Parts: sequence; structure tokens; C-alpha cells
Amino acid sequence: MRHLSVPSHETQRWLTLCRGRGWLAESGVVALNDGQRGLPLSPHAPDETDVVWEGHAHLDVEPTVKGPQRWQDRLPEELRHLPDDLWPSAYELQGDVLMVKVEPAVQPYESAMASAMLEQLPNVRLVCADEGVEGEFRVRQLRLLGSRDGSTSTRTQIKEHGASIWVDPNEVYFSSRLSTQRHQTLETLKAFRQTIGRPLVVADPYAGVGPSLPLLLAADDLLSGFLVGDLNPKAVDLLAENLRGWVRAPSRFSPSSVVCNDALAWKDEAELCGQADVLLVNLPHDSLEHLPDLFPILRRDGFSLVRGWAIVDRTALAEQRQALEASVEAAGGRCADLVFEEVKGFSSTRCFVVFQVTVAWD
Repeated sequence: MRHLSVPSHETQRWLTLCRGRGWLAESGVVALNDGQRGLPLSPHAPDETDVVWEGHAHLDVEPTVKGPQRWQDRLPEELRHLPDDLWPSAYELQGDVLMVKVEPAVQPYESAMASAMLEQLPNVRLVCADEGVEGEFRVRQLRLLGSRDGSTSTRTQIKEHGASIWVDPNEVYFSSRLSTQRHQTLETLKAFRQTIGRPLVVADPYAGVGPSLPLLLAADDLLSGFLVGDLNPKAVDLLAENLRGWVRAPSRFSPSSVVCNDALAWKDEAELCGQADVLLVNLPHDSLEHLPDLFPILRRDGFSLVRGWAIVDRTALAEQRQALEASVEAAGGRCADLVFEEVKGFSSTRCFVVFQVTVAWD
């Protein structure tokens, strides 16, 4: 059976990523040689050549089997005759909250399904039906199907890159799918810090619960301050709580602002303008359109760095790149370096891109 080989100290990070994407098979982690651990991969997981694995090898290893390998095998006897394709084939896990799409044909059996999942997956506390994303905050509509301990709160903690992050999938948007991008952001900011020769002030006006921050805050002498926030008050509450856990010495950081406001209104607040060396923009459907209103957050001496993510038509990549360069010039800057590249597909006609601009304020 195919397993992902990772260093033992990274096991939790990769378990979280694979569970979140439905790539983890339902057998145990296997101890390998040289301090490595083997994570069982489902047939849905990409092959070894995919960049998401960051170069980690795939090995054919005998799985660790304890009891039934699938939650479907724990269903009541009278339901086991139902066809496998009736049941959901994937789910998403945030912390100890499992979210699964429930088609109408499954609804009569959803309670039994939730019980089987809880029995099969001992780290799951709640099983919820994911009824889609709604509203301006892109919040999931979750319906409780089963609870291990009688609790009903969807507030939970996840682990990413060694940090604990409070999330609540029923109140705020969070995605583990940018985990690799967040690590690349760290490396990018380290290089930029060397370029300008001093610690950085980072602005993240679409921070959500703050997953971009723990890596940056933990890096030695990387940040001198931060301006972070979100429009969703529930997200800002969790962001503030997360920051209390990540920032061990608050006096090290100035500014250290947490803002609950529309990012487009930051330019109207004098204390938020002209301070940031780095601007992170993660509002994929609107990132590029919002940039002109966000440039006032940046310092206008020397160089600034803008890094963001967007969803664009695949046929318009060159056009969007030119528009990005034009928006920098309209703000009074010059593109000293510009990256605009596809990260992954989004639909048959659209793609998810990362863009990164080093802006020179001549």
C-alpha cells in the first residue's frame, strides 16, 4: 500500500494536510527507518511527482490494520448491503470536527453513518453535514450529525507547521489548502528581509484566523511589527486569541494592530497607512481588483513586497499580469520583480494563481 514518508516531527502536519484533502487511507501510521513515518495514502491522493509532497518519497509498505479499515464496515448489518457508491467517498477534517457532504439518498442513514465514522476515527469529536458555503464571509453551513462526548461546539484547534490555530468552520472561513503556500511565504519574506536589511512590518488585511502568521512570528528577527485583520468579527476574535498564543513577547512588535474592518477602508485610517513593508492579499475572487485601495498601507521608501492569490481565467493570465503591473505604476511604484503563475486548476476555464511583486518607490 502506498505511504508518504515524512520525518517523524512533521507527522502531524502531514496528517492534517492529507486528512483535510481526503487523501488519508484508514489504516495506521507506520514506523520506518531513520526516524521516518509512513502515512497511508488513499487512491485519491496525487502521485509522487506532485509538488504538494515537497519532494517526500512514496513507499509501498504493508499497512497497519487494527479492526475494520473503512468506516463503512462499522455500519449496522442491515445497511452493509447498500452500494459503496451511495456513501460519501471523501470528507474534510478541521481539528476534531469532521465535515462531510450528505447527498439526499444518504440522509435516511446519516445518523448511522456518523456513528460509524466516530467509531472508526477516534480523534474525531463531531461529525457534521457540510451544506455549503454562504454569505459574505464564506462560512460553511454545518448540521450536527453525531458527537462523541455530547458537545456541539464546532470551535476546534488544528496543527499546521507545528503551530496550534483556533478555528471554527461554522463561523469563519479556513482552508488548509494554502499550507504549502504559507511556507513559501515564509521563505519569500526571509529573502526580502535580507534585501532591505532590516526586520519587516507585514500587513494581512484578509487574515481570517491568521494562518499566515505563526511561521512568520516564530522566525528569528524576521518581523518587527504586524497589521492584521478581517471583516468577519468572529474571525477577528479567533485571530486575537491565536496571536496571544503565538506572540510570546508583545513588546517586540510595533505596530501590533488587530483590525475588524473592511480592508478597503484601511486607507482611511492614518495609523494603518504607510507602515507595511509586506502586503499579503488572500481574497482570491477579488484580490487583484482590491490592490489599488491597499497600496496606501505600504511604506513609500525603498522597496515593498506584495504577495497574493487570485482566481482568474486561464486565457487571461498575460492580460492580468499586465493589469497588475499597471496598477503598481498607477500607485506611483515600479515593478522591480514580478511573478504571476498558476498554482493549480480551479475549474475547466479558471485557475488559482500566486502573484508576487517587488515594488520600487523611486
